[in-house]
Amino acid sequence: MNLVCFDTETTGLDVQKEHIIQLSLVKVETSDWSVIDQRDWYILPEGEFTIPAEAEAVHHISKSFLLKHGVGLRSVYDDFIAFTRGCDFLSYNGNGYDAPILHYNLKRLGLDFDFEGRTWYDALLLERIHTAGMTDPETGEKVPNNLTSAYTRYYGHPFEGAHNSLDDVMATIEVFKAQIAAHGWEWAQREEFGFICFDRWLTKRGGYYYLTQGAHKGESMMRIDRSYLDWIVDKCKWTDDQTRQIIRAALAPKQVTPSTRKPQVTPSTPVTPSRGKKRPKGTITDADLSLF
Repeated sequence: MNLVCFDTETTGLDVQKEHIIQLSLVKVETSDWSVIDQRDWYILPEGEFTIPAEAEAVHHISKSFLLKHGVGLRSVYDDFIAFTRGCDFLSYNGNGYDAPILHYNLKRLGLDFDFEGRTWYDALLLERIHTAGMTDPETGEKVPNNLTSAYTRYYGHPFEGAHNSLDDVMATIEVFKAQIAAHGWEWAQREEFGFICFDRWLTKRGGYYYLTQGAHKGESMMRIDRSYLDWIVDKCKWTDDQTRQIIRAALAPKQVTPSTRKPQVTPSTPVTPSRGKKRPKGTITDADLSLF
């Protein structure tokens, strides 16, 4: 199976407003984890943009560097589509961050990408499951699950180049490879990986949608007061059309089409009318009950 691992570096954390400034993809063959091909683009946003000092301190990408070396996301779009065609995806927190910010960056440019019909493996979610209940023996605190910590747990040392998206991609592949070696592919097959929620309101498990944040975090959408769901749809300024469509469909009254055919009831046991004995009017016999 061919799997595309991806990661981004950005101007900030708001997935709907911030810009991607580095996009890295590595395609691997999962039978032997060999690298088939890779792409690594420094992305120059269209129009005015800023890179806050705190963001630059993390990824070390400056505006002057992008003005000199960056390429437009629009210019690499066709290559991106061809590179990822027919592949499932892998990331480290990509389902909650990198995939949504990619969606909104493409959407602002009028570009489309089909997020459905693919599996979006997220090694961070798998690591959280793997380390549930684990604590640091020295501090007694819950073990951290950032990419560097996860990599160090499996390989005994941190990886070099953290917060460069290409280096993060390679580290993610190694962590995922170790997770599969420890638990198997079946363990990694989770329904949540079939659904990307762009505004991060919802997740899907067992055929039902659950809220991932807010006052009803972790609750099934079908058990939440309608007024709260109406607020998400009509009043929350960052709710995406995707979430609105899902909630409206769930709240819509079910259409019941009455049957025009008279139901035919076949008795399970043939009824033999009694002869020579009349029943009082209005009484019910065992023979009558067999019709219901």
